[in-house]
Amino acid sequence: MDLGELRAIVENLVQSVHTLQEVIARNYLEEHLRKILATHYDIGELSSVRKLDRGYVNVSYEIETETNSRKRRYFLRRYKRGIREEEIRFEHSIVKHLMSKNFPLSAGLIFRKDGGTYVREMEEREGEVEEVYYAIFEFLKGEDKYTWDNPACSRKELSDAARVLARYHDAVCDMRYEGRRYEAKIIDLLPTISGNLMKYAKRTGNTKFDAYFLKHLDYTLRVVDETLGQIDRHAYNELPQLAVHSDYHPGNLKFRKGSVVGLFDFDWSKIDVRCFDVALAMTYGCTTWEGKDDGDLLLDRIILFLEAYRDEASTLKSLGPLSDREIDFLPVMVKASNLYVLNWDVDDYYIKKHNPYEYLIYLQHNVRTMRWIEDNWDNLTATIRRVLQAG
Repeated sequence: MDLGELRAIVENLVQSVHTLQEVIARNYLEEHLRKILATHYDIGELSSVRKLDRGYVNVSYEIETETNSRKRRYFLRRYKRGIREEEIRFEHSIVKHLMSKNFPLSAGLIFRKDGGTYVREMEEREGEVEEVYYAIFEFLKGEDKYTWDNPACSRKELSDAARVLARYHDAVCDMRYEGRRYEAKIIDLLPTISGNLMKYAKRTGNTKFDAYFLKHLDYTLRVVDETLGQIDRHAYNELPQLAVHSDYHPGNLKFRKGSVVGLFDFDWSKIDVRCFDVALAMTYGCTTWEGKDDGDLLLDRIILFLEAYRDEASTLKSLGPLSDREIDFLPVMVKASNLYVLNWDVDDYYIKKHNPYEYLIYLQHNVRTMRWIEDNWDNLTATIRRVLQAG
């Protein structure tokens, strides 16, 4: 037997071990979920489980249950490690509020037999016992067409997404929430970003991500300081505040025939100013990821988005369109929202040690957007005011 044959045998054995480990893990998961459903829910017996390869925080599954030969699909979430129970209660209070308002686009919670909305389990991981939370939601129909880093929806889809965001804001403006989201409002989060970036600058390695991060660190810190200097705290505190989605992008929407038919992922939601949510949605949905223009905010899409949001909000009685003061804040909220995502790029990479090439793409995109905003500030500000004040 030559070395090549021996290497092939070893590779086959390793692959067989990996396959066996995957089968064991899948069987364990199915049995564990079957026990959770039987103990806490009344939605039938688990018949299939499929892990959804979407998202960066929680682990999600499409599950199917069967009752009297009738099968139904649900969305099951296993919350991220270390999440606080109060944050789950906050997220679920938003969903329950939307259910009470008959908001048609969000997935409703599936309640436990005792009326609760989530399950807490004690599980062993890496030799330690920890709390793990599960929740089950209705399964939203429609197409998962996009992701946050591929948000190139059509103009019709973008316009409808803006209208849906206006309807969502109107629906939650009178909400009484439970629990709390621990992430600070953007005005209090911004001052922590500089310290966060400096902390990671001391932990850099030898990857291309590290080199790019360090190369643009001083510029990023300067933009953070400038952004803070543009926000008047007293005026900010007087802006309308509500349960913003805080992750509103085409990847968290489902579509059918050019229209939004589903809105999901409220686990990033928090109480903050409405104009931050509008700005973040534009930063996600109106920025190109293509070629040499990567990071550019596309003014024609910003106009389309703002016109649709303005027109829809004008028809809603509870909240209405953006006020003059919110309009004044919107450009700096665009700057802040891009820094918000950039901070996530760095934070998530250094905490979880992800693929440096993947995260380099994210960081480059947000740095380029940061530069575009600085270079086109007057035009961006004038465009936003012209569109919104015209209404």
